[in-house]
Amino acid sequence: MKRLLYLSALFLFTLPLRAQPSQCPCTQALEKLILKVEREYPGFSTKTKDTTLYQGFRQTLHDQAKSRNDKGCQSLLKKYTDFFKDPHLWVGANGTPFATAGGTFSEKITIDFKEFEQSLQTTPDSLEGIYTMPGYKIGLKKVHPNEYIGFIIESASQAWQPKDIKFKLLANGYFTYALMDRSIQKGQYQSFYGALLFLEQIQVVLTKQVPRVNKAQIESRLQELEGFYFKKLSEKTSILRLPSFEYQHLETISQLLTKHTSLLESSKNLIIDLRGNPGGTTDAYQKLLPYISGKFIRHTTAEFLATQTYITNLETYKKSLDKQTSTQGIDQQIQTLKANLGSFVNFSKTGQPAYVDTLTLAPKSPQQIIILANKGTGSSAEYFLFIAKQSKKVKVLGTPSYGALDYGNAYLIDFGCPPYQLFMPTYRALRLPDYPIDTIGIQPDVYLDQSIKDWVAFAVDYLEQ
Repeated sequence: MKRLLYLSALFLFTLPLRAQPSQCPCTQALEKLILKVEREYPGFSTKTKDTTLYQGFRQTLHDQAKSRNDKGCQSLLKKYTDFFKDPHLWVGANGTPFATAGGTFSEKITIDFKEFEQSLQTTPDSLEGIYTMPGYKIGLKKVHPNEYIGFIIESASQAWQPKDIKFKLLANGYFTYALMDRSIQKGQYQSFYGALLFLEQIQVVLTKQVPRVNKAQIESRLQELEGFYFKKLSEKTSILRLPSFEYQHLETISQLLTKHTSLLESSKNLIIDLRGNPGGTTDAYQKLLPYISGKFIRHTTAEFLATQTYITNLETYKKSLDKQTSTQGIDQQIQTLKANLGSFVNFSKTGQPAYVDTLTLAPKSPQQIIILANKGTGSSAEYFLFIAKQSKKVKVLGTPSYGALDYGNAYLIDFGCPPYQLFMPTYRALRLPDYPIDTIGIQPDVYLDQSIKDWVAFAVDYLEQ
């Protein structure tokens, strides 16, 4: 299980969605999509056991496709992949899933940018202002005693245009935010020094232009909100913040743990903050396991559907590797897949639905560990929760995680109608059907309700009282 890559459906898409018509009429695009999913989606047989329901649904889409233009076809294709309720299965273009019809923030704000900028010079409200975040310049205006609206001033994405409403803030500390595909995320926000706006559940940080506070102070807080850190909170408790397990952060995580080994060993209590962690690779947390786990970890395995598409993807990945990198493992997998086309293959050493890993535990480690998780904790970060909960000294606090772990190792592929693309997993977990996680999530040991504003403070009190 260590080497499996879990691609998350949670990331905030930043690729521009160009208005490019498909090379296929809608009926043909739908037929090719259906054929690809029926032949190569690992969850197809499980999720279409009610054949009458599925066949009727498919026929209805076929009938509707005859009169759909390109934009209408996009929603139809999305309706098909949505049928399977799998976060790792979606259809889109240019690396971006098609938007949900009728998004909450489809309206624009009527505003004059110059007048808005002038009004900021005299506003007594510390939240109002012009903010920046990757790919966007945002205006934040108070439109009601209890409500603020965040609107686009400049955008690097064609999916969002000036004056589009991007998010709303309520005076009670909650936000509603539209992702790139205009699907809605909700959560709590915090403001720091009147210069930083932090949308916690989606880990979005906006920086206010020309703040009237100490810039070094802002930079320090910004690094903390956006980055990876390990610090002492009290005499007994430390916190490790890991916002992502993606491959590009492997070295950062490794260096962080190496630099703070003494703190990791000497802390009586440890809080691991995984809120908003979309996953990535299970390699990211291997160095941490000897400090938080028991001697044995029981892993569930997965089985891969052997398809030519998956074989081609592995061969492409193999070509991208450095010439000095051994490809023996990949070569063996490719040979096994070729010999079992159309069947499921278990690549684990035992070939069984589960296996037990024996760890060499660290001689010194925290006595109590809390992991903070929320709806933004997904994919391989959820597998970390799955195995960490086996340790007697670990408790998970927060809300149920995202729920994207039953089908994984997803790839973005062509299905014959450019620019349409399909994002589809290649394996199914062998804990199914007994222990499903998709759309359910990993459940916390202690649920933190909306009245708890500061989860870290709550965790410290929980550990030290």
